[in-house]
Amino acid sequence: MEKNNNEKNQKMVSSKNLVISASILVVSIIIIAFSLTWAYFTVGNGGKEAINDNQAAILNVDSNLKNASAINETEMALIEPENVDTEAKKVTFDVTNQDTSTVNAKYIVKLIDYSITKNLSSEYFKWKLVVNPGEGEQVFSGNFLQNDIPEGTTLTGVEENDKVSGLEKELVSEDEALTLNVGESDNLVFYVWLENNQSNNQIYLTSGQFRGKLSLEAYPVK
Repeated sequence: MEKNNNEKNQKMVSSKNLVISASILVVSIIIIAFSLTWAYFTVGNGGKEAINDNQAAILNVDSNLKNASAINETEMALIEPENVDTEAKKVTFDVTNQDTSTVNAKYIVKLIDYSITKNLSSEYFKWKLVVNPGEGEQVFSGNFLQNDIPEGTTLTGVEENDKVSGLEKELVSEDEALTLNVGESDNLVFYVWLENNQSNNQIYLTSGQFRGKLSLEAYPVK
């Protein structure tokens, strides 16, 4: 009888973990912060040092990120890993190296000026950036675990001293910078979600706040 009760309790805990709804405020303030750059290159003629002309190259990178819909959720449910692409909150946008450019471009993507309550400093609060979804896609991913905040920190209420602010995360770093030839576009999808883990009690993920800004920076390929 005791064994049956234990099995029943375990099933109840597992079921609760599956349907737990975290009252977290996730606000992604969508901004565009790319650079429109004039890049100057020195060119020679036949290798003769006496001829040394400066030629201006135009870089004109644009994005509809500034017009994309923000993530603004007051509740996020825990999601199974296999359901991330269909159930996670996301922002979709394009980046284009315009035909008016005369040079190829590289660009990086950041999450800037973000703040996070300590309970959301977790390996289960995750992000993913997919570039050109489908065949040949590139995927960048990670989580919001802060090294100086223990996993599983609980809050008695969302207060200023529960929050860490002014943070920055490179979603695509300079070492991984994406290249856009003249006239080409990339389609990007940014996901953020809480991932379910049936073997752990994730109640500490509730009643938190997260706010951040997506930023795009472009520069010429020399």
